[in-house]
Amino acid sequence: MSLLFKDQASTRGAINETSVTPFEKAYLKSPNLDLGLEFFDGECMVHVANQPGLRRKAYELMHDLYAEIGYTRKKADGLWLSIHDALPETTTFVAANREGGIEGTVTIVFDSPIGLPADELYKKEIDEIRKGDTQLCEIKSLGLKNKGKNSLKYLAALFFCAFLHSWQSDNSNTLVITVHSRSESFYCKRICFEKTGPERNYAKFNWIPAVLLSIPLNKLDGLRRKKRVFPFYLFDFADQKELDLAKQIKNGIRPLSDEEFFTFFVDKTDTWEKATQSQKCFIKDLYSPGKTNHDVVPGALSQGI
Repeated sequence: MSLLFKDQASTRGAINETSVTPFEKAYLKSPNLDLGLEFFDGECMVHVANQPGLRRKAYELMHDLYAEIGYTRKKADGLWLSIHDALPETTTFVAANREGGIEGTVTIVFDSPIGLPADELYKKEIDEIRKGDTQLCEIKSLGLKNKGKNSLKYLAALFFCAFLHSWQSDNSNTLVITVHSRSESFYCKRICFEKTGPERNYAKFNWIPAVLLSIPLNKLDGLRRKKRVFPFYLFDFADQKELDLAKQIKNGIRPLSDEEFFTFFVDKTDTWEKATQSQKCFIKDLYSPGKTNHDVVPGALSQGI
């Protein structure tokens, strides 16, 4: 599920003012860390969330947004994530202002043997799309903490990065998204998505009415060059510049380390506990080379290993 804005402003501070560890603060400030992609003359910086501090900021922001607008109850861990966030190819972007404050986030999930998040509500419709040579990716956890002109810039930059990454990927040619039914008009009229699944109440998000939308990436790529499709008319990048940005994004992606996996999926949340057996088996095989059995990680750590 993705949203555009929450109803009230968040008070979360800048990256270096939030509750990250001293090690994470130092890492965030490290000159070796990718400075991110700059948009609108530096008003917006988009980062690939590829280390603990940024991942946590993205998970915290979506938890706060969903809790404040009533999509879910506020949780003690203060994090919003799913088992699909553990996939190595899953890519989360965060948009920051000039001062480093997190303003928005979006995540791209590529189809895999454990499916997509939208399968929970629209598996029949998504299986129809999967027929033939269609390779899917899904936008999820898209949200901004404020309304206003500047927030539209953050939204534009986030969506632009999500498009570039999915468009340049070797394993996706169609983009899907599940949105609140009241946002359907924006996505269909401004971004040229098409309604693919009927309106249904989404139990995971407090039974809100949702719809499934989709668009072939080659169609989106063609339309953006011929008409005012959001957000592409806001950017005037040459083809080579876009390719360079897509390469920079790809080079910035880092799969979760074993420590990050344990922290976010086992220790801080019950995501791993609630995963199905097939999901667990697939994830375990991904986190090699030691074929680590994540069921025994808590016990191993308690023994000081």
